[in-house]
Amino acid sequence: MAGVPTPGLDLIKTFEGLSLQAYPDPKTGNLPITIGWGSTRNRNGQPFKLGDRISREEADELLITQVANTYLPPQQRIPGWSNLNANQQGAILSFAYNLGANFYGASGFETISRVLRNQDWQNVEAALILYRNPGTNVEEGLLRRRLSEANVFLAGTPGVALSAAGQRYLAGGRTSVPGSRLSREAQTYLANRPTVSAGGTGGGSGGGGGSSAVTPGSRLLALANPYLTGQDVQQLQADLVRWGAQITPDGVFGPATKQAVEQFQRSQGLFADGIVGPQTWAFLQRQPTPPAPPSPAPSPNRLLRLTNPLTTGADVRAVQQALARAGIALAADGSFGPATDRAVRQFQASRGLTVDGIVGSRTRASLGV
Repeated sequence: MAGVPTPGLDLIKTFEGLSLQAYPDPKTGNLPITIGWGSTRNRNGQPFKLGDRISREEADELLITQVANTYLPPQQRIPGWSNLNANQQGAILSFAYNLGANFYGASGFETISRVLRNQDWQNVEAALILYRNPGTNVEEGLLRRRLSEANVFLAGTPGVALSAAGQRYLAGGRTSVPGSRLSREAQTYLANRPTVSAGGTGGGSGGGGGSSAVTPGSRLLALANPYLTGQDVQQLQADLVRWGAQITPDGVFGPATKQAVEQFQRSQGLFADGIVGPQTWAFLQRQPTPPAPPSPAPSPNRLLRLTNPLTTGADVRAVQQALARAGIALAADGSFGPATDRAVRQFQASRGLTVDGIVGSRTRASLGV
């Protein structure tokens, strides 16, 4: 169904499990009666009864319908939702399916709501793992789900990746510890887990007329009415000029500044929404890369992969642009680095190709380059 992100359905299926026969709710021992991928009502809206059975195809259809009608609409009120890619939307949809369609802005969900509102992607993993029911017998399962959601979210987020501790936990086994509900690997991860930082927790983009003493990066900057003003706006404009923008650093966030922000975001492979949050601030602090001298034309249809030194060229840029058109967030800089390797593997997995990170004839054909 259009609009339902496939990565979210995949996550839900992974952690909900499939039952083609109706069963009572494990918590109550009775209602609601559940079937399929966690569905409680049939396509006509009627509750299921014990003894009901469905096919795998019906279970898939019920899941898509339930997600599209019940779980997706509340997420669309998250600021910037339409600018999130399928991986990012899918991860949040899985979170909502597990913890409630209306979690955003609700009591008890202040941290994840703030991270989403501020587009503070550096804190996504640390925020998600807070919601794992610590001390219960489901903590480990929820920890694995939260980390998987964070991993999917960040796989589509330029410049941010799952922590090394999180990657080790998802890739490793589970060693039981006598007297503990958590495996040794879970305990190791939690001892080294990231925590939510204070950055990016300032006011939202709608409050105009900001103080001139506001520290750069302490609040979201966006076009508002009245216009936002302050030292942070002036610093933003100075950074944009350093990256080539033709604007005057006057400390007023007007339409010209918004346009310059969008152009910068597009040039870096970020979501071009004109909102300056932690991720855009971080990219602005880097040094602009001078244009590379022209290089000899590469041989046509050469294999492209992650190498040392990195493979560069117009054909690499064409592949990166094709990956971006396929919905994978990636900067088209003409350099085949780790981010491009991850993007290629993600694309190959989504198309049923061999996941090796190598752009050969089959991957080229699927990409249309």
